[in-house]
Amino acid sequence: MVAKFKDYYEVLGLPPRAHVRLIEETYWEQAHELKRIPTRKAARRLTAINEAYEVLGTPHRRLQYDSEYLGFQALREDAPRPGLLQCIVTMLGKPFRPD
Repeated sequence: MVAKFKDYYEVLGLPPRAHVRLIEETYWEQAHELKRIPTRKAARRLTAINEAYEVLGTPHRRLQYDSEYLGFQALREDAPRPGLLQCIVTMLGKPFRPD
């Protein structure tokens, strides 16, 4: 039996190359909205976005998740695979270079 892969980017409604700040802002907006709704469905959704943010909001966990995510995407389709440097730049943002 194959374990179902959780697409945390889809849970938060973000593209896989989302910047760290965008992940944080999206998480806080969704969590703030869901905390106002006292239903079980909202509680389950809040649990899902908490789990997604716990993984995507931590740099070393996100690197590990992204490598698994890229492997999962490669199995689903022939998606292009970015290199390690591209993954790091995506996570941390572009370095500041004064001109």
